Amino acid sequence: MTLVLAVDGSNDLYVGVDGSLATATQLRAVMQAAQQAAQTQFGEMIYAVDQGIPSFDVVWNGAPNLAQFDAFLRRTLLAVPDVVGVESIDIARANGVVSYVARIQTSFGPGVLNG
Repeated sequence: MTLVLAVDGSNDLYVGVDGSLATATQLRAVMQAAQQAAQTQFGEMIYAVDQGIPSFDVVWNGAPNLAQFDAFLRRTLLAVPDVVGVESIDIARANGVVSYVARIQTSFGPGVLNG
């Protein structure tokens, strides 16, 4: 069973109704892990500096390479335990903001990530 510490909309840990740190399981846990993986910058993790998305290099370098961003995002999402497929990634760029909608398939069913 996939079990992770749950986070709220601000990505902060919180205390559940039982007075303990809240946890997430199954689909919610996988979706939370996938969202956090997609938000991790390349080199940000001190024990896994070869992981993450090189957003600064492929998006914020003045000439965004959205195809490369798509490839890194797919690879990152597929590395999350219990993510079994990436159905689609729709990337948009407007007013200096790059956003995406990723539809993924997990061991517990489908999910959608917005970033």
